[in-house]
Amino acid sequence: MPKKVSDPKNKLSDFLTEELIPMIQAAINCHIVGRVISYDKSRHVCDVQPLPLQSDKDKRAALTECVVPASIWQTDEAMVALKAPDYKKMKVGSVVWIGYCDREMDNWTGSSNYQLESKRMHSLQDPVVEAVIKP
Repeated sequence: MPKKVSDPKNKLSDFLTEELIPMIQAAINCHIVGRVISYDKSRHVCDVQPLPLQSDKDKRAALTECVVPASIWQTDEAMVALKAPDYKKMKVGSVVWIGYCDREMDNWTGSSNYQLESKRMHSLQDPVVEAVIKP
């Protein structure tokens, strides 16, 4: 007697491995490389154009209000003050490595605990510059 299986033609398992998992992975943002297109040095935020093209070869939407951490802007200020001859600071045109906060940052002020406003996670709306790849 043949064995009865719940997915004899692998429709469910194919859907899971070939469609559902890639769809979920595409919705989770972890890191991306991009070029700084504007930089507000007084607020320590910048806008970044992601460098990878979309599957249709169009540019991705710019990431706005990317947090520029003190580890970057303070180093830039210190090196300029020291007149380091070969130091190049982050500026418009720099290539940067962007990460996305695990949770949304709508109520974050930069120093204290904050209340989450939504269940948003790993969103394009919560970008942070993690490193300058090419100043």
